Amino acid sequence: MIIYELSESAKKWASRRHQGLSPTKLRELLIKQQGRCALSEVPLLFDKEEGTPKRGGHGVHPLYPAVDHIESGSEVREHQIVCYALNDVKGHLPHACFEALKQTEPWKELMQKWRSQAEGGSRNREAFTMLIFPHGNQRKDKKSAKRARREGRQ
Repeated sequence: MIIYELSESAKKWASRRHQGLSPTKLRELLIKQQGRCALSEVPLLFDKEEGTPKRGGHGVHPLYPAVDHIESGSEVREHQIVCYALNDVKGHLPHACFEALKQTEPWKELMQKWRSQAEGGSRNREAFTMLIFPHGNQRKDKKSAKRARREGRQ
């Protein structure tokens, strides 16, 4: 059996508490998951620059790690490490709904496309965003339009 070793950037990410989890627990989860997202199985991107939103620029990279409460609000406090963008999607749905969604063909197809994108161009933020928002991110578009109006560009 090959033992997974954390990269330096993964060690650095796991050296601070996230969502109340100790660095030891974070390292354990990352080793158990082999540095991959528990939902999509793609390698997570631990580069701090990619995980830090830029004011007026890009947000957190879709593949940046996020600590996920497997069943939010439950008495059992189980966690997993997932892609930031997929954690966002999951967080907008009730647990039972998300669990049902994961069993559907469209979800399985999305995860296959997510894995293909990760293999072919993991740094391409827009490609991942288009997988989740194929018709554009309307929330982001509204914020951009509002900002433009405030700044007198429209």
